[in-house]
Amino acid sequence: MALILLLLACAEPDCGPGVICTVAGDGSSGWNGEGLVAADSWLYLPTALALDPDGRPCVVDFNNFRVRCLDAGRLVTVAGNGEHLYSVPGALLAESPLENPIDVEWSPEGLLTILPLHECRVVRDDGAGRVELLAGTGEEGFAGDGGPALDANFGQPGGFTYAADGSLWIADTNNGAVRRVGADGVVETVLSDVPGVQRVRRGAGDEVLVADSFGGRVLAVTATGESRLLAEGLSYPWSARLGPDGALYVANSGAHEVLRIEDGEAEVVAGNGEAGFSGDGGPAVDAMLSWPSDILFLDDGRMLISDMQNGRVRSVLSF
Repeated sequence: MALILLLLACAEPDCGPGVICTVAGDGSSGWNGEGLVAADSWLYLPTALALDPDGRPCVVDFNNFRVRCLDAGRLVTVAGNGEHLYSVPGALLAESPLENPIDVEWSPEGLLTILPLHECRVVRDDGAGRVELLAGTGEEGFAGDGGPALDANFGQPGGFTYAADGSLWIADTNNGAVRRVGADGVVETVLSDVPGVQRVRRGAGDEVLVADSFGGRVLAVTATGESRLLAEGLSYPWSARLGPDGALYVANSGAHEVLRIEDGEAEVVAGNGEAGFSGDGGPAVDAMLSWPSDILFLDDGRMLISDMQNGRVRSVLSF
C-alpha cells in the first residue's frame, strides 16, 4: 500500500472511503512539460488506464500522443514523442510518434502494447524498447479473417485486451466487431453486429468483457463467440471491469457516472449524472464527472477514473 500511495501522491486526509480526489491533471487541455507533479500536469483527453509491470498506474494521453505513468507523484512518458504521426517500427517507444493512442495494456510477458486509434493497428515493445507491429496493416477497412493479424484491416478500433490465454482481443469499433488474435497470430471475428463497440477488458475465467456502447450493454464473451448479458439499459458504456469484490464496474460515460453492478442491481459509486467538474474532497456520488472513459483498481483499495473531458485522473477509495 505504501508503494501505491507514493506513486499516486494521494494520501491526503480528504481522500477517505467514498471521497473523490484528483491525482493527475489540472483540467487544462494541452502539454505543459515532462516529469511535472501529476496534479499540476496537463492531460489532453485521458482515455484509458492500466498498471505497468512495476505496479505504476499509467494513462493514455490521447491528444498529447503519449502514454504516461505516475511515478513518485509525477507523470513520466513511457511511449510517444508528442508528434501526431504514425508510429515508426524500430524506433524507440519514447521517441516514436503515436497517431492518437486510445488504449494501453502490458502483455502477459510484460511488453507495453498500444492501440493508436487512427493507425488502425496495434503496436508493442519488441522487448528492447522499440516499436514492433502486432496487428493491422495501418489501412482502415475490414479484411483478413483467417490470416495473419499483420495482414488484417481494422476500422479505427477503440480498445483491446489480453485474455487469460494470452490471446489479443480487439474492439474493432467502426466495423462493429470484436476480433481475436490467437497464439498462432491468426485473426478471427468472435462477435459481430455490435455497432460502436468501444472497449474490451479481461473478464472472469476465459471470458472477455465487451462494452457495447451504442447498444447500452455489457457482455461477457468467450473465444467461441458464446455471450451472456451482464448489464443493459446503460448510457454509452465506454469501459467495464471486474472489481476486486467480484462486482462489475462500468464507466457509464453518457450518464457521466461510474456504476457498480451485482446480481443485476446497479448503484452509482461516482458521479451525480451531470456533466462538469466538481466534488474533490467530498462524496464521489455528489461529484461531477465529464465522460468517464475507463476505470482501474489498485491494490490499496482505490479506484481510478479517467475523467476524460475534464482532463483529469481521479481517485476513490472504494473497497
